[in-house]
Amino acid sequence: MTHKLKPLSWYKLILLFAIPTMLNFIACRIVIPILNDLKLFPIEISYFLSVGLLVMMPMFFSAIFLSMKEIKSIKLSDVFERMRIKRLTSVDIIYTILGFLFLSLTSFLIAKIILPNFNIDASPFFFQNMPLDDNHLYILYAWLAFFFFNIFGEEFLWRGLIQPRQELLNKNHTWLVHGLLWAAWHLPMGIDLILSALPILFILPLIVQIRKNTTISIIIHFVFGAFGFLALALGLVK
Repeated sequence: MTHKLKPLSWYKLILLFAIPTMLNFIACRIVIPILNDLKLFPIEISYFLSVGLLVMMPMFFSAIFLSMKEIKSIKLSDVFERMRIKRLTSVDIIYTILGFLFLSLTSFLIAKIILPNFNIDASPFFFQNMPLDDNHLYILYAWLAFFFFNIFGEEFLWRGLIQPRQELLNKNHTWLVHGLLWAAWHLPMGIDLILSALPILFILPLIVQIRKNTTISIIIHFVFGAFGFLALALGLVK
């Protein structure tokens, strides 16, 4: 089916980012410290549980529900069309590969070269057992369940639901406004994390804006996020 999009209002745009940001604040700044004080499990598990259950899963299901409500269809094929989740063309593949390589290089330079010169540690406060020793390898299994909702929760909501209609509001400046709002959502996780994530915060919505294909951002975010976590967890980068 073909669904004609209407521009988002500024009110709805801010609201769609503000609610997940408030949930993220509650999860990171209230629930994680409480769970960590109980010492039931490592802080990484506290992060996966609180952010996963309170933030990522609601984002994932909300994006699907709001898309279905908007297009008045419960067919996943219609939802994916609304979210611009489609097959990659040869040009899309080039953007995906080059985008991933560019983000990997710039993020590495920021996190491992630039920030250390200012005595800033780019590692999030909720990753305190990295690299994982033999007693904490089970954290990898908990991460797998969280990671699915992390990637698809963000991509379905940010680039799938919001950005197509935001482009009708912000025009050529969509990537910049989108990136700033996405950065604000990360604030509860720490300004250090935002500084190290600056490239992906703006480049990902820019690529989607150019190519009109959310599949690109899903793939880049998935590979980039998996490589980054595993490299940290397994001690592949110092």
